Amino acid sequence: MKRTMIGWHVATLFGLYMLNGAAFAQASSELSAQNASGRASHDSAARGILPPVKIEAFRLDQDILSTPAAVDVIEHPAISRGQRKAQLDSALNRIPGVYASNGSNFAQNLRLSIRGFGARSAFGVRGVRILVDGIPQTLVDGQGQTDIIDPGSIERIEVLRGSLSSLYGNATGGVVEISTLAPEDGPVNKIELSGGSYGYLRASAASARQFDDWGYATIVTRLQQHGYREHSDVERNHFIGKLTHDVGRDGKLALITHLLYAPGTQDPGAITRGAAQDDRRAARDANLAYDARKDSSQETFGAVFEDSLSEQQDYKLHAFYSHRDFTQYLPFGSANGGGVPAFKRNFFGGGAQTTRHDDVFGRANQLILGIEAQRQRDKRRRYNNDFGSIGAKRLEQTEIASNYAIFLQDEFNITPSLAATFGARYDWLNFKIHDQFTTDGDQSGQRRYRQASVNFGLSYAWTDQQHIYANIANAFESPTFTEFANPADTGGFNPNLGPQKAVNYEIGAKGEVGNRGRYQIGLFQVDVRGAITPFAERGDRTYYQNSGRSRRRGLESKFSLDLTDQLTAVLAFTLAEYEFRHFVAENGQDYSGNRLPGIAQDTVFSELLWQPDDTTFAAVNIHWVGSVYTDDANETRVSPHTVVNTRAGKRFALGQHDLSLYAGIDNLFNEYYFDNIRINSFGGRYFEPAPGRTLYVGLQAEF
Repeated sequence: MKRTMIGWHVATLFGLYMLNGAAFAQASSELSAQNASGRASHDSAARGILPPVKIEAFRLDQDILSTPAAVDVIEHPAISRGQRKAQLDSALNRIPGVYASNGSNFAQNLRLSIRGFGARSAFGVRGVRILVDGIPQTLVDGQGQTDIIDPGSIERIEVLRGSLSSLYGNATGGVVEISTLAPEDGPVNKIELSGGSYGYLRASAASARQFDDWGYATIVTRLQQHGYREHSDVERNHFIGKLTHDVGRDGKLALITHLLYAPGTQDPGAITRGAAQDDRRAARDANLAYDARKDSSQETFGAVFEDSLSEQQDYKLHAFYSHRDFTQYLPFGSANGGGVPAFKRNFFGGGAQTTRHDDVFGRANQLILGIEAQRQRDKRRRYNNDFGSIGAKRLEQTEIASNYAIFLQDEFNITPSLAATFGARYDWLNFKIHDQFTTDGDQSGQRRYRQASVNFGLSYAWTDQQHIYANIANAFESPTFTEFANPADTGGFNPNLGPQKAVNYEIGAKGEVGNRGRYQIGLFQVDVRGAITPFAERGDRTYYQNSGRSRRRGLESKFSLDLTDQLTAVLAFTLAEYEFRHFVAENGQDYSGNRLPGIAQDTVFSELLWQPDDTTFAAVNIHWVGSVYTDDANETRVSPHTVVNTRAGKRFALGQHDLSLYAGIDNLFNEYYFDNIRINSFGGRYFEPAPGRTLYVGLQAEF
């Protein structure tokens, strides 16, 4: 199968080459001329005809080509134009090395994996740091949520893949940095209404404008749908507000608010393969009997201030506070330790960083220094689930996590064409549990971790448009409070669970093809010690263990080419191996050499976008996902699947206003596949069937 896929990739690339031979020939001619005339500066803003792409996820102010790491940027049109805008998977799955699943089960939330990290998460996001408008959405303990994010509000997504994410601490997979509508994106005044299959309905209103020194942006969104499967109703209400003020010559203050209210999000649960074949739209019996669902709300407030100290130095300050109320009804009763976890969370912190541009030994140098402090306090309780109602209390404890960190990142131009980047971070990470439910004994305790993370990279510009790079980095990832759950069904910590550590090696190339497109290609290997993996012992409770050593290695590549002035092609693929190197489970089974479950090793995304003018578009994309194993033993395998999606739209001028109509079909050919795999689930209930053919239409008015 893998050899067949490699052949398919090569054939596809050859086809793109033939379709765009003139562009490649033109590019070769231009590159030869550039080589003859000499090379420009390593980070010149005027490298080529295409506009430069600046990134922020790497902390330094760099162009995407000169960054010695795998970085991708997704702009607003690919995220929003003609899309359903229900989840982030449609945007993220176009990035090599990234796999987003579970987009149809809003109760368990989107599962996001980068280079295999995050695949183990039973819900939410693990192993990946998420920031929205500069405010962390990943907690001190490493758990992240995406339900606070409204896809329709996003202007830009940056994804940094690999352990260079150690710049942000406590993550081994990468960083996702999201920017939403800002005042400088205005003037914007628009309303949007869309609807479609399975009771899908989304309504939003947005406005943004800059008035001299002041600016504002606001978005209100309501999403609801009955869902493809039984017992999968969802309602989400979002509000985003921003107020900015220019201070002095260079300063800017931004006040940010993100609100979420999502009551009664139903969970249809995972089922066996046989049950899925009988009725793929059915919910699990226990999820119906116990009315599995969750209620969540969150309020996040942040402030970001940026200013200059001199022409060579600037600084940034940020502070935030987030409160979250959460209650979940799991599909089991008192026999399995209480099926209603609930918590009230306060998460707050801040940081400061300064960036200085100098000449060192006559060479350009850019240095950033920073500090961060964050604190998470969860008041957690667990009750029995009395068939959809809260029963007797089974656990009460206060969980506190704090993190203090210092970091630096430096880029030094050794020559005009060769730059070296060095980064380091030191984290003080503390976990405490205060047990207030002592009928089973006092399970209070604490864990302390001290970790240094270091990265080193080289970037060489052999022409202004063509760069090669290499990097090495280590990273650290602690268990979350959820993963610390004690298999003894008491409070406190799992005494046998520790952190995982990783070392990432990477080489790659990136560049531009004349004025026709961009490419990136990279090879990576990540060696992990003590990888945290899930296992299920009783009923539906998930516990975690360290799995010795594992390895992730592979090839990632992406090409974006303008085949003609009206037709653009995108091809992104990943060929990887994710395996246990040494893993003897607690039950004594030796799983060494097995593939990591829950994640596809090979994926392909391709898209053709037709834009005859700035008012009309049509697109079709194909997402192929390779086979997946459901368990550590690799006894159950899910076959590959291919999903085809298409969308089109047209904008009309009505006087001084614009009216846009769009429509789309997801899963055009009604492919039978699974949207999520629950790893090592008890009783073979691994499978969550994905929606079939899904139609939607939308209307947007701008005025």
